[in-house]
Amino acid sequence: MILHNKIYQITIILTILLIVLGFSLNPSFTDFTALFFILTAGIIHGANDIRLLQKKYQNTQFNFFIMLLILYVFVVVAGAILFFYVPSAALIFFILFSGFHFGQQHWSSYLNRKNKESFLKQVGYTVYGLLVFGLLFSLQSLDVSFVIENITGKVIPEHIYYYSAVFLILSHCILSIFLPVSFKVFVKELIVLVLLAVLFGTTSLLFSFGVYFVFWHSIPSIREQLIYLDGEVSLRTVKGYVRSSLVYWLFSLIGLFLFYYYLDLDSEYFVPLFFTFLAAITFPHTVVIGMLKTE
Repeated sequence: MILHNKIYQITIILTILLIVLGFSLNPSFTDFTALFFILTAGIIHGANDIRLLQKKYQNTQFNFFIMLLILYVFVVVAGAILFFYVPSAALIFFILFSGFHFGQQHWSSYLNRKNKESFLKQVGYTVYGLLVFGLLFSLQSLDVSFVIENITGKVIPEHIYYYSAVFLILSHCILSIFLPVSFKVFVKELIVLVLLAVLFGTTSLLFSFGVYFVFWHSIPSIREQLIYLDGEVSLRTVKGYVRSSLVYWLFSLIGLFLFYYYLDLDSEYFVPLFFTFLAAITFPHTVVIGMLKTE
């Protein structure tokens, strides 16, 4: 995504504007804005998984597709159950899965032009995505610790976040030497990471995550999906994409709010619940995108 110059420039400028707004405006307002972004474009970007599977496996037998649907539903349910009964393990899986997913979406359009998938490339995807998490966690350590403690019941010392971020920065730099990445691309990515660090360090946890998740991941992912599904990005294809997302999107929103009100949680526990919900619906989407990128 980032290697399309026009998109790169627009996203950079938009992120700078959002940093200024997030730093200047009331945190409650910015958090509400971030929540709106995530609950719309953020969820919609993973709401066409079934359609993507239909496109990839359109020449297969009907029974095979039914098995895929059952597997998809199973992954959603299993993710939710895992977070309910084994939250620590589920959180680790979520971070690893999301790290790989973010890195794959961000880098694969460039790296796939160089050579086929390799183990080193998979590690590169994961390290890049985890580096984004590392920056977010280290620069939002207090709020992140609160979320993790309320999900898992465990307290993570702040220095763990800082050491992890440093380790991931070094790992990313080393991997960039061995992966087919030009120096120009490396510098561009360094600019992106510095910009994200400023975002994470100056705005709230929910807002900073929302800006990254929506503008650096979800919207570029929607663009890639539109090209895969319809061959182009246009008003017509965007409308079709949104229409086909509505049922999944509505069920996701209803499930989140029913779960929140059913448990009768205090408002301060909404963010931990929200990230748990986001994690549960991320698992199957990560699997589907991985399948699409595997020949």
